[in-house]
Amino acid sequence: MERMWSQFVQSSENLYASRALRFRSDNKDLWLNAMKINDGMNILEIGCGGGIFCHRIKQFLPNATLTGLDRDEGHIEYAIKKSKELNIDCKFVVGDALNLPFDDNSFDTCTSYTVMEHIEASKFLREQYRVLKPNGIISVLSVRTHLNISPENWKPANNEEADLLSKAWEKAGNFNKEHGIGAFELSEQAYPATLEKAGFKNVSIDFISVVPYAPDNADVSDELALQQINSNRIATLSSMNTALNLAPGSLSESEKLRLTELINQRYDDRINKYLSGEKLWDIASSTVMATTGYKL
Repeated sequence: MERMWSQFVQSSENLYASRALRFRSDNKDLWLNAMKINDGMNILEIGCGGGIFCHRIKQFLPNATLTGLDRDEGHIEYAIKKSKELNIDCKFVVGDALNLPFDDNSFDTCTSYTVMEHIEASKFLREQYRVLKPNGIISVLSVRTHLNISPENWKPANNEEADLLSKAWEKAGNFNKEHGIGAFELSEQAYPATLEKAGFKNVSIDFISVVPYAPDNADVSDELALQQINSNRIATLSSMNTALNLAPGSLSESEKLRLTELINQRYDDRINKYLSGEKLWDIASSTVMATTGYKL
């Protein structure tokens, strides 16, 4: 298919790390209840990225059958590799959400996380309706970015880092706009109406608000706190590499090395403050709208 997303939008590693902080064992019931997923189901995730949702669902529901599909070959390669590393039995395939490579009436549930905003809705939903079994369930998960909270210290720590990041992105252009990334975003009211128009019945909505980042919380272990901080390191380095993939040569080799050094210094400093007991109370929240419906 392609490697557009993993090279020019969001790396597989970045997707996996950030989603791992949102879908954790301590909030699994929030997600599973919102998606109406139960053990023993045959589940298809569309737009699975690096596979974290499939991996976590399989861990939480060991008798479920998990298939992840993505059109980006880089994401699927990463998901298969992680499955082997973690010894988790999930199937991952390269495929098009608008032309699913599955028979009619194949799955108990289809789910997607931040996918429908990038695809024309009627075709996207029609294919899922086709592959769902009678009484099958669809769940469409959409991050509501205007309801999220991000801390100030996620921004560059000094002018040199900010200037180099800006220079890296200066010649990259507006890739997302040029390629329709986010072009089909809907309002909260439009999601359930769109599912009904596609033929789904008993449509309902739910909201999940999770805290993927709060390293100073008393109930966050040292291991999780460091994972949270390093996830943002991965995201910032991924942003730099994405810009350089879009505009090779926008930074000299010495500038790239310097920018990498500055980014790592920033997150190393945050880790050192955490380990020394200095609390910054930098927090982030993520709010997700879950829209579900049934093929009756």
